[in-house]
Amino acid sequence: MARLADLSREARPADALAVYLRLVEQLKGPTGDRVYERMARLLLGARDCHRALGTLDEFAAYVSALRVELKRRRKLMTILDRHRL
Repeated sequence: MARLADLSREARPADALAVYLRLVEQLKGPTGDRVYERMARLLLGARDCHRALGTLDEFAAYVSALRVELKRRRKLMTILDRHRL
């Protein structure tokens, strides 16, 4: 699913964004480094979509809310910081 979003990100950013956000939501439950890295990669794709749509403020608000919600996952916060999210 993410691969399809990656391929359609430039031509159809709104559609790709919906896929990225749905996949991020699914990753809120599981834990582990691999899950966190995948979440970061999906968020980077979502950021690209928001940039193309001119809605970077919306993305910043989404990531801020996500950080607040998952703040106890220190490893996730470290990974997000490393990816500048």
